[in-house]
Amino acid sequence: MVKKNLVIFIVLIFTALQSFSQKSDALNWKFSAENKADGKCVLVFETPIKSGFHLYSPYNPEGASKPLEIKISNTQNYASVGAIKEPVKPTEKYEEIFDVTEKFFEGNAKFTIEITPKNAVKQVVTGRISGQVCNDQYMCSMFDEEFSIEIDPQQPEGEKKKPILNTSPSPNTKTEEPVKADTSQKLDTVVASNNDVDTLQTSETQLEPETTADISSQPVEPQNNGDGLWSIFIIAFLAGLAAIFTPCVFPMIPMTVSFFLKKHSKRDAIIYGVSIIALYTVPVALLIVIANIAGGVDFTAGVFNALSTHWLPNILFFIVFMIFALSFFGMFEITMPSGIINRAENRGNKGEMFGSFFLAIVLVLVSFSCTGPIVGSVLVESASGGNAVKPIVAMFGFSLAFAMPFTLFAFFPGWMKNLPKSGGWLNTVKVVLGFVEFALGFKFLSVADQTYHWHILDREVYLAIWIATSILLGLYLLGKIKLPNDSDVPFIKVPRLILALIAFAFAIYMLPGMWGAPLKALSGYIPPLTTQDFVMGQGNVNQVVAQSTLCEKPLYGEHLRLPHGIDAYFEYNQAVECAKKQNKPLLIVFTGHGCVNCRKMEEYVWSDSQVLATMKEKFVIAALYTDDRTEDISGNSTIGKVNTELQISKYQINAQPYYVILDASQPEKPLIAPQGYNPDPQSFVQYLQNGLNAYLNNAK
Repeated sequence: MVKKNLVIFIVLIFTALQSFSQKSDALNWKFSAENKADGKCVLVFETPIKSGFHLYSPYNPEGASKPLEIKISNTQNYASVGAIKEPVKPTEKYEEIFDVTEKFFEGNAKFTIEITPKNAVKQVVTGRISGQVCNDQYMCSMFDEEFSIEIDPQQPEGEKKKPILNTSPSPNTKTEEPVKADTSQKLDTVVASNNDVDTLQTSETQLEPETTADISSQPVEPQNNGDGLWSIFIIAFLAGLAAIFTPCVFPMIPMTVSFFLKKHSKRDAIIYGVSIIALYTVPVALLIVIANIAGGVDFTAGVFNALSTHWLPNILFFIVFMIFALSFFGMFEITMPSGIINRAENRGNKGEMFGSFFLAIVLVLVSFSCTGPIVGSVLVESASGGNAVKPIVAMFGFSLAFAMPFTLFAFFPGWMKNLPKSGGWLNTVKVVLGFVEFALGFKFLSVADQTYHWHILDREVYLAIWIATSILLGLYLLGKIKLPNDSDVPFIKVPRLILALIAFAFAIYMLPGMWGAPLKALSGYIPPLTTQDFVMGQGNVNQVVAQSTLCEKPLYGEHLRLPHGIDAYFEYNQAVECAKKQNKPLLIVFTGHGCVNCRKMEEYVWSDSQVLATMKEKFVIAALYTDDRTEDISGNSTIGKVNTELQISKYQINAQPYYVILDASQPEKPLIAPQGYNPDPQSFVQYLQNGLNAYLNNAK
């Protein structure tokens, strides 16, 4: 029974880790449709399955692994929607863990759904397909993908219709031969080919644009987000590991493990570890669920968006980080009331059914003076991302790392011999974390500064603070600075020397940024280059220059500007009018001051010579900041609120960065599917090229 519980625990952990993905590397779905003689259509869902993996059937029994689900979203367009059919019978195998016979596919899988359209016209079937794929080592991956399938009931029976693709083709995709078209009133130059994008030529030819459909009501999620769930999970997991090596936690490991060894109960050790995870994760999840019930999902998302942009929470977060840093430096300790700790400890020592749970409470409370600042920092960082799921993921990642040593050492007590002894080095870890807290706290002050244009923490000031902090950290590690609770250091050990070298190297790396070096590795974590007063070779970068490529001076241009000398408008209607006058497509860039991925796109993608030439010469650009607090021209709102409402109302999405290409004469719907974060410059060039081709096609 203990072995079975352990296996289930491991399965749940790995499943939870993998469930943050939207797609699985083990699958490659293809969607199509076939017509039948009676006016019905058959939707076909096919995928090869990676060797060693298996995909669970839609009819996998309850209580087993997650079955496949296919949900059609626009069912109102169909008189009937049939059940999922399996042309090939699945493999059946008894699974001891779940005590059921599971059904799954290996090698390949195919599923069909029969639908009856209400109207015999060409239309698009949309929906989602989700499920679980695993291998024999209990490594599982949850997937959840959107699909769009074009059907035409008037086509002959048996003819297949291909799906509508919501992404641009690969940069290596060959384009078709150009065809003649009258484009004299639109663009006099086009991109020659996918492999030579920056070769611009005067011509009356164009590339055949990709097939597009009415996507104005089909929001396209941004691509893999670096500021997403995986990144916050990894950060939180590392924070949990760091919390273990603090004076409040590390000495408790042998004490706790010896307690479970005396009881000879590995089951209780598992309950203890799971309880730690639950104590950190469940309260945060409950708060978010309650907020969703009380105010709706949009309300919760709005609250987290406000946390990430409004000056008040950002200033409060900054103060909290400073308090945590001072606590780690040894100025004071943040502790829980002793009465609460004693009550939980008494319940745990009674050996009741939930004794392990109460002992977990004791650990959480006793270690609060060390873990509290770390937990608070992780929560604040995750909450500021504007995503209500991130705090849950953050707490799961932190608590998983925090609980692992207590459970693992209970199962493998021999490992205890390899643990280092407690000593002054634990306080050194605590102080180092204090330096990290101090540096990260200025990120929140910087967001408020950029959003409200206070200019008190511009790029060079911010870098100066980080450089000084990094140098002081290096001096501390070398023993040149001594803080309260520090032990005497007769000599410097090799690990401390290496950490000191890293701190000094980081300071040296940032130093050129004081004169305008891009510092791409820190994109999104430091203010953008446009906030810096002086850049070597460019003089005052904030000096207003003539906007020669624009129709008129852009509104809000005194506060806002794009990097790399890109001219842009910052108000939607003004950009639309200029695009009409210049007969150019309109590129809308939904962005934000606090958007990490927006800065990464600007530094890594926009700086590419091909991307830069295409954006500057071929498009009128509207950079719409969704978190800027400048009063708009009406005087009744802010430009951030106006742009956020525009993005949600027109494209049913609130995520940045988000790129939309429009024909200004027909701005109701995008020319091609919008695109989110994509750090590949060639892919972004291809996206811009597809938009140009579609725009030229509208000139026919």
